[in-house]
Amino acid sequence: MHKKTHYLVLALTLILALFMLNGCQEKNQEQTIGEVNGEAITEKQFEQHYRLVLNYYEQTYGKIDEKKEPELVTNLKDSSFEDLVVQKLILQEAKKRGIEADLKQVEQDLAFIREQRNQLEENGYQKFMDDNGFDEEFLKQEWITQNLYIQLRNDVTSEVKISEEECQAYYEENKDVFKHPAGKEIFHILVEDEDKAEEVLAQLDKGDSFSELAAEYSIDPGSRTRGGDVGVVNEDTNFVEPFKEAALKLPPGELLTTPVKSDYGYHIIKAGEQLEEGIWPYSKVQADIQAALLMSKQDEVFNQFLEDLRANAEIKDYRK
Repeated sequence: MHKKTHYLVLALTLILALFMLNGCQEKNQEQTIGEVNGEAITEKQFEQHYRLVLNYYEQTYGKIDEKKEPELVTNLKDSSFEDLVVQKLILQEAKKRGIEADLKQVEQDLAFIREQRNQLEENGYQKFMDDNGFDEEFLKQEWITQNLYIQLRNDVTSEVKISEEECQAYYEENKDVFKHPAGKEIFHILVEDEDKAEEVLAQLDKGDSFSELAAEYSIDPGSRTRGGDVGVVNEDTNFVEPFKEAALKLPPGELLTTPVKSDYGYHIIKAGEQLEEGIWPYSKVQADIQAALLMSKQDEVFNQFLEDLRANAEIKDYRK
């Protein structure tokens, strides 16, 4: 696997894998299998982290037969070891920079995991821990490392900027990306229950900003930062039926004063313009372009930073 894939395993798989793991047995060995600048990687750390990687892989690509696919297993184990190397480097660099984990946020994240597992089945969190041989210390350390990863990335990339010229150039060179179908602009605020929906509608009735209320109350992460904008909706749009039906009936420029219930919660819907097929103007997509380019450049800078850290580290792998 490519080094950047290893870093993404650290940054992306942990949260996903924790919701989807199946059972494995733990070797529970404290034997040192590697070192990073003199700090040990133990067999126990490796086996538990390997299960995160293995289960995430199986949930994404399907079950693997370790006997029939030894090369794949070796690659996954090497990836897991590389993850732990990067974790050690992150912990060491964060300490050098005086960056401390937000333990309150870590505990909130772990509490959320416990709640989700227990909602799936009775005593689900403990079963999850027992079936996979995880202990609280391991889980908390993974979350601490994830928290430090985010903080370190923010620190390293704090000076990264995207210019107006870069945004405009991207738009001009990629206009096909910004095509939209014929249909109606639709905005929504998604909330958990009808009482909250009525509360938001009352604030809208008083003249409060729809986009500001979306940012404050909506539980739809994809649209809340865009003022509730879900894009252009037409008969071919793949949205849940109650929401789509209400959106298509709503005249342009109007607000639906009755919340619409779906499997996701309660929607407060507002219609924008009726549009012909075309390309979004630069002013409409500028913020999205800037955010995407900034993320891409930050990824590039931080991945290079991690590669430099690794290149200058003393790393020993005793598995060989």
